[in-house]
Amino acid sequence: MKSFHVITLGCPKNQVDSEILAGVCLEAGLRFRKDPHRADLLVLNTCAFIEPAVEESLEKLGELLDWKAAGGGRHVVLAGCLPGRYSDDGSGGLEEIDLVIGPGEHQRLARWLGAENPLPRQNGAGVFRYVKIAEGCSNRCSYCTIPAIRGAFIPIDAACVVDSVNTVVGQGAREVGLVAQDSGAHPELTRIVERVTGLHPGVWFRLYYVHPSHFPDDLPGLLESRHNLAPYLDLPIQHASAPVLERMGRGYGPDRLSRIMDTIEGLSRPVAVRFTVITGYPGETDRDFHCLERFLGRYPSLRHIAAFPWWPEEGTREYERAARQRDAVPGHETMERLSALSSLGESIYHSWAERLSGKRFPVMADTSLTGHSCYDAPDADLQATFINPVVPGSVVMCSLVSGSGSEMVVDKAE
Repeated sequence: MKSFHVITLGCPKNQVDSEILAGVCLEAGLRFRKDPHRADLLVLNTCAFIEPAVEESLEKLGELLDWKAAGGGRHVVLAGCLPGRYSDDGSGGLEEIDLVIGPGEHQRLARWLGAENPLPRQNGAGVFRYVKIAEGCSNRCSYCTIPAIRGAFIPIDAACVVDSVNTVVGQGAREVGLVAQDSGAHPELTRIVERVTGLHPGVWFRLYYVHPSHFPDDLPGLLESRHNLAPYLDLPIQHASAPVLERMGRGYGPDRLSRIMDTIEGLSRPVAVRFTVITGYPGETDRDFHCLERFLGRYPSLRHIAAFPWWPEEGTREYERAARQRDAVPGHETMERLSALSSLGESIYHSWAERLSGKRFPVMADTSLTGHSCYDAPDADLQATFINPVVPGSVVMCSLVSGSGSEMVVDKAE
């Protein structure tokens, strides 16, 4: 083997894992190929959080095995959450795959390639990058497979996080997202934020996946005072009805969510909040859903709603409980609720467009014609389109020309 390419499925945390796998391949002497069809080795880093992710991973794996069969000297490595969730039971079916490794098993790839104890350093490129601050999750929510796939929560040492940030900034990153399954559970989260924002004043930093149960009391102060900490908060609240939250095993109730949001609303610096929510959860009544709607409509800081249906994932507590209690929400009702949340999201975008009208705000240029504002996460939220080309990687003070749905048009402010 002389060259490789890594294909990533799933969330930003998987992107970090892929960059570490790429670093292992480079240390083993392989060249990176931008075009996967020209590589000798394809590494597929999979996601298996919910059924659609499993299906996508299996479909992509089938494509790679077809690619391997079409030419000699080709190799396929299956990595990540799919083998982490479904281990080899000896029944066969994996013979065509050259190596199967679970989450965090980059050393097995190194040994297979003949590399000697490579450091798990990220290797990648791009205006925005991600750095993990922890592995695994210990929350054990009733619907979630992640603890079974990735194990218990283990914080990454603060010095190692800072070192990783220095690495990706040195590789050209202009924005760094700090990610984990439960970022707020890191005992040194605010210290890490203080350190990296101080070391790299010209780089944006953005926080992802701050579980409401572990929301640090001093985080709002940092959002207010650190100019290069994006005024953005990713909160996976999942619901706002007390009975649903209790059944989900989230460890908090609506009062906790209200206190967090009241604090955010009281900051002198506007902060954009992204909520992740689940609807169609077993036992979710119309009253529960209307409670969620009312909560989502209460706070002007809410900018993004990422809404998902509940999936019956085998191995979770809810999978067994829902089967016994037979109180699943009918599929058509779940779709109606998702549609209602989508409409609410559109009205929220409209309100934010009015809020930004006539104001100047910074936009990071991902390319010469597109970018994302400080209020929007790259590859996840609203994309900004520039009327006139700008320098990729630059931060441009802009004004809003028009905003419609999940897109907005901006121009350089005078």
